[in-house]
Amino acid sequence: MRLYGVAHGLDSGVFKYAPALALFYALFALLPFSIAASIQYALIAIAFIDGSIRIDRLVREKLFPQRPAGYLPLFLTALVCVVHLHRELHLGNMNMLLLWVLVIALERLLNGNRTIGAMLIGIAILAKPHFVVLLPLLVLFGKYRELGISIGVVVLGIVLPSLFLGPATNLEVHKAWFSAMAEHNSSLIYTGGDDYRSVNTIYSFLHRSVGKYFLEPTSVEAYTILGGIVLVFGAFLLWLKSRTSSLPSLFAIGYFLILALVPSITLTDTEHFLLSMPLVAYLIHHLVPIARPRWLPLLGIPILLTYGGNWEDALGPFAAELIHFGVLGIGNVFLILICGWLYARSNQTTQIASKAR
Repeated sequence: MRLYGVAHGLDSGVFKYAPALALFYALFALLPFSIAASIQYALIAIAFIDGSIRIDRLVREKLFPQRPAGYLPLFLTALVCVVHLHRELHLGNMNMLLLWVLVIALERLLNGNRTIGAMLIGIAILAKPHFVVLLPLLVLFGKYRELGISIGVVVLGIVLPSLFLGPATNLEVHKAWFSAMAEHNSSLIYTGGDDYRSVNTIYSFLHRSVGKYFLEPTSVEAYTILGGIVLVFGAFLLWLKSRTSSLPSLFAIGYFLILALVPSITLTDTEHFLLSMPLVAYLIHHLVPIARPRWLPLLGIPILLTYGGNWEDALGPFAAELIHFGVLGIGNVFLILICGWLYARSNQTTQIASKAR
């Protein structure tokens, strides 16, 4: 029960995942620390390698039909994201593992094995409840059966520890889990100091850009911004849905956009931005081998640099400035915006070409 009240190594090092997942990771305690850490390291590495290949294939097949496989986009995607992988490996976190699970889930949903896909989404939500933002996407595309399966997996995962802990203890552990998550996300707008966990949120970006001239940072401001994001994002997807003839491609880009949005709307460390990896791959496929549109490198390359260019060993004291101003979070916001615009543009171009034929 003390699992959710004790930090290990870092101020934010409290185990913040579901008790059901804690049962799984408790098995690692049976092993010597070096072996357990090596297993986690290997799992992250496998997830990154296989996940990169799967992401590249999904982007090509669903968003760039008939485009052949190539090493350059895959290499550049890994190069842009490797700084966050380094942090992930250093902390032994599981963001890459969850992204891997969610990418496989998307493959299954698009390729017909919808039950497995929905179950995997449920597992991801159980591990990190922030992924509940994927459920409205299922509703928007009429995937009600998948929605029910995902929710069922979450409920099952919440009940499962009762078999080992008993109902009363299980309830107490889940209360401690919710308290740990609430405390972790208690302040979403960066107001100064050495705690930079909130500096990369979209709330901090908008407050620094506009809000600070009119009001003091509060949770009301953050939740108002979140509500605005939900409305704008939902309207954008509905608008695209009314205009596109390829619902699988729209579902894929909507899925990728939501994943990338998660680290921008929650209190996070930098490795959580691995969730934007599919959008990085999508933007890079627009840049190589030939940029479409031709001027895209002027905007796309700076965005990729702000997202993946904070190498402290190479940049020295300048890296501290990038952290202080939340450049990673700003880059992620613009990555989401430009990828949404590129998809809308490519979809419009496809419609014009179809009408011309």
